[in-house]
Amino acid sequence: MEYLVLVTSSLFFLISVQYLFGLYARAKLPPGPIGLPLFGNLLQIGPKPHKSLAKLAKQYGPLITLQLGSVTNVVVSSAEMAKEIFLKHDADFSGRSVPDAVAGGLQNHDVATPWISAGDQWRTLRKALSIYLTNPKKLDTLQELRLKVVTQMVEHVKEISKRGEVVDIGKLAFTTALNQMSNTCFSVDVADFSSNQDVNGFHHAVNTVMEVDGKMNFADYFPWIKRFDPQGIRKDAKAAYGWLDQLCEKFIIQRLRHRESNLPAHGDLLDSFLDFRQENPVNFDVKQIKVLLMDLFIAGTDTNSSTIEWAMTELIIHSNIRQKLRRRMCPGIRLAERVMSLMLMSLIAHFDWKLPDNMLPEELDMDDTFGVTSQKAIPLLLVPSTIDD
Repeated sequence: MEYLVLVTSSLFFLISVQYLFGLYARAKLPPGPIGLPLFGNLLQIGPKPHKSLAKLAKQYGPLITLQLGSVTNVVVSSAEMAKEIFLKHDADFSGRSVPDAVAGGLQNHDVATPWISAGDQWRTLRKALSIYLTNPKKLDTLQELRLKVVTQMVEHVKEISKRGEVVDIGKLAFTTALNQMSNTCFSVDVADFSSNQDVNGFHHAVNTVMEVDGKMNFADYFPWIKRFDPQGIRKDAKAAYGWLDQLCEKFIIQRLRHRESNLPAHGDLLDSFLDFRQENPVNFDVKQIKVLLMDLFIAGTDTNSSTIEWAMTELIIHSNIRQKLRRRMCPGIRLAERVMSLMLMSLIAHFDWKLPDNMLPEELDMDDTFGVTSQKAIPLLLVPSTIDD
């Protein structure tokens, strides 16, 4: 009994000392709410941190100090302050702590675009992206591939329109974005518009990655529990990242064999990255190409699809804006150069949309879920009717 009292008292003493020390250290940091011993401000953040942080910003200003478990965080919540930090002090803030879901799930995460440290590899990666991914001329050469996928999407929605069925806008946008990325990277489709099943496992893998990377993981705030993976996040992340890793590796091996046989080039991003690798064999190898392709798939599908779903939701609520966009977009629809623009313009230009079951726009649920991207809590279902060409 005395031993138990001694242990309890010691733990209480250590927690109190840590708490008081934390209060002293915070005096030199931006303002923020005072948290609880051990937990800090975790309970104040809640299940929707983006909304909690917005409320705290109104109270404490554009820079907020939060103690999340054993980790001290400074939150930037204004465009002006973000510009000050990322443009004027970018070198000082270039390092990032890697979430446990990424560290435990993604092989070679240290060369992934979001987590790579500044150095020769980072500069080489940035050069490759500026030449092949953000260069307008390169994007123009891939425009026909993107247009092909959107044409398939339009034809699919026309068939649904004939049957008078509803369209799950989020799933439609995800399939479109996925095929646009796979064509841009590999010149192939990897998803089927006509199937409601996740045939190739892409949707599940990408959704899992976005979910575990965006979920509040206690292992990130209490490092001593990482080995136990109490929420199973590391396990799920490893399975999803591993699936995408194997898939991208398969595409790379097939392409290398294709090139060794002196067959015609595809001219897609994979060909471009492999060409760039020959010029930069030290800092841009097959390992880095594989991780980069995974980054592009994850970022280019989930982000685009959720943005399209939110945009269509707003256009349903504000029908007058939808009509204005249609008059302005139709003449130049084939000139669209970007994934989201082309997708959204096609949905608006070719179809009228209404809510099912005589539902009114003001009845739409606008709640969201927290993650790497903000998803609609309830999927947007719309009934399309084809506009005569």
